[in-house]
Amino acid sequence: MKIKTRQPILSLRPTQFSIGLLEVEYKTLELRKMTEEERARCVQKTRIPVVVSPWRDLYIIDHHHYLFACWHADIKEARIEIVEDHADSNMTYRQFWRHMAQRKRAYLYDQFGEGPREPLYLPPDIRGMADDPYRSLAWLVRKEGGYDNSDQTFAEFQWANHFRARKLLVSHGREGFHEAVHKGLRLARQPAAQDLPGYKGPKKKKRIAESGAVVKKSKFVPEHRTTGDMATVPVIKE
Repeated sequence: MKIKTRQPILSLRPTQFSIGLLEVEYKTLELRKMTEEERARCVQKTRIPVVVSPWRDLYIIDHHHYLFACWHADIKEARIEIVEDHADSNMTYRQFWRHMAQRKRAYLYDQFGEGPREPLYLPPDIRGMADDPYRSLAWLVRKEGGYDNSDQTFAEFQWANHFRARKLLVSHGREGFHEAVHKGLRLARQPAAQDLPGYKGPKKKKRIAESGAVVKKSKFVPEHRTTGDMATVPVIKE
């Protein structure tokens, strides 16, 4: 079966329930800063790995955040790369999803870190993916140098669950991301995190300040915006 390498983004099926919307927001703003030519080059060089199901749906196994950001940035197509093609197989629905789970091609845990859930409930496209704030936090801590990027599958979900178990966002909610990143940077270097992918070990040179110190804002947390179609502050008339 011949499948085109450029596909409409909304035709691509997610293999996970949740994403971190702060990461999506940051990537969307970065894409919107680009010229049309720069965006075209970005789409051309970013290949989305896809598994073709027995019923010929295209399931994406990476780059969910990037695709959601593209959609928000009015980029409607993406370049795909087929890594498995089961279009002509005799796999049943159950056999296919068992295969996907065994090969770590799908992450069937929800935005609360609970599961695995039935793949029946996966959203039909990236617009239906739920926000997991702790997945955003895990990404922010990595971007700030708390741990190394890892090729291990679902690495940032593992870090998300590590921070979720310690309730880093419970005290201040979404307004507490900067403080949570500050705490996450400390926790990421402690022995309790040593089995997580990308663990760097204790920080030796420049000690991370203790809780209570003035918290440096992470540049990866987008500021509130009051104008434009991505405004985050409501319009209220006095």
